[in-house]
Amino acid sequence: MRFNKSLAAAGALGLAVLTASPALAETPADIPAAPVETTSPEVPAEKPADKPVETAKPTEQPSEKPADKPSEKPSEKPSEKPSEKPAAKPTESAKPKQSEAKADEKKAIEPRFGLSTYQVKAGGEVTADIVGDLNAGAVIFSSDLFGTKHVQLRDIGDGRGRATFSFAVPANAKAGTYDVRADLGQYGKPVAGLKVVAPSITEPRLGMSSYTLKPGQTVTVDAVGNLDASEVIVSSDLFDTKHGLLKDIGDGLGRFTYQVTVPRDAKPGTYAIRADFARFGRAEGTFKVVGADKPVPVTGLSLDLSPSRIVAGQSYYAGITTQNVEPGTPVTLTDPAGRKHVVRVNGWGEAHVRLSSPKGTDPGRYTVRASLPSGQSHSATLTVVKRHPQTQLELILDPNRVYAGGKFTAIVATSSFGKTNWATITDPSGKRFSVKIGKSGVGAKKFHVPSSTRAGTYWFKATLSNGKTDWAKLTVKPKYRASNYSLTPRGGAATGGGLPEGNAGFGGVALGGMLIAGGAGSALFARRRAEES
Repeated sequence: MRFNKSLAAAGALGLAVLTASPALAETPADIPAAPVETTSPEVPAEKPADKPVETAKPTEQPSEKPADKPSEKPSEKPSEKPSEKPAAKPTESAKPKQSEAKADEKKAIEPRFGLSTYQVKAGGEVTADIVGDLNAGAVIFSSDLFGTKHVQLRDIGDGRGRATFSFAVPANAKAGTYDVRADLGQYGKPVAGLKVVAPSITEPRLGMSSYTLKPGQTVTVDAVGNLDASEVIVSSDLFDTKHGLLKDIGDGLGRFTYQVTVPRDAKPGTYAIRADFARFGRAEGTFKVVGADKPVPVTGLSLDLSPSRIVAGQSYYAGITTQNVEPGTPVTLTDPAGRKHVVRVNGWGEAHVRLSSPKGTDPGRYTVRASLPSGQSHSATLTVVKRHPQTQLELILDPNRVYAGGKFTAIVATSSFGKTNWATITDPSGKRFSVKIGKSGVGAKKFHVPSSTRAGTYWFKATLSNGKTDWAKLTVKPKYRASNYSLTPRGGAATGGGLPEGNAGFGGVALGGMLIAGGAGSALFARRRAEES
């Protein structure tokens, strides 16, 4: 009985609410319904736990009548919630957009562009200065007054970059306003206006095509003044004084233009230049001379092997030639076995070192590498064969350039290995010297150049018993005394110049002490003879 009365009361309450507010009937079905098991008027408030089964039944009853109950019961409290949620969501969605806009504004760097002056007379100098986004990398300054100039931005912190550029307004520039543009690409293209005013007829002016010069650079000087002066005298602390006649350019003005070259020995600094128009006034200015760019010499390194075809256990010579390398610079040679040999170049930038192939080396092609301390390197190929190749001969003069009074060693390298042989060396006068070729296939003889020998080119010839010949050129230079060298230059077997460090001598090679026969009057082998070509 109590259940029926409670159900009737709930139905009456729902009907009253629907009658008073029909809009609530459209409340979405997903809004949670108000609890149905509220205490009925007949249930005492002090006994809520007497009938627990009856309080749970009203929650199951609406499922049997879906046409009436689900639309009535949600009408008590959901009327407040839909009005609160839509109001809160727009404020939350708007916050990220505002923060993103602020971040964009913070990242964007507006360029600031200005000039040292916005009004200048023809012939004057102006400096353009811009600060902008460093990501632009560079700025392109342009104007009808100077053309186009690319300048790199320098970092000044906070993602900003700065660039400045100074230019001279042409002395013949017409009066008016000129645009000076600074192009940063997508980061901005500001423009500044520069007003050029014409000087009064009584005020002379002096201009130069450039105000920053290097030794040896040519610059154009332009002087404009009152035509009544007839001539102008241009003088400078660096240039010679120049007198010139004024050429009529209209409006009572005269011009004198000429070119002058900065002396190559000019020291860096600021210099003054003046143009005197007699009683009609003087124009003055300054220019700067900066140090000349010093070219960096390109070093060169080459390696030659003699002979380049050997058998296992045979010796061979590595010849090193360098360019723009200081005398005494060490060169490291790495042979096919991985062993390193250090040799220092002589005053001519050359060196020779004797190497040997280990016994038992397999036939094949191997690499010998020479390297400078800077890392520059050059390699040559050494071929090891099973049998003796056809006998080869090479004559090497170490060094091949000497001063009169110096010494050198003639080295005979052959592919004859394992047996003793003899070679003949013929000097420029035709005198012959015998050289013993050891089992290593190498022989040598030391020579001395008389101090009376004239400067020139002298040819030496080496001949084997089988008729093989080779030639080598010796260059003799006149004897002189230098601050860092003695009369006998470094190089040769006697002084150790051009020889490897440590125990790397000729080991059993016969050395002689003969003089070049004939001295300064010896005959020259100017060319190889036809029968030995």
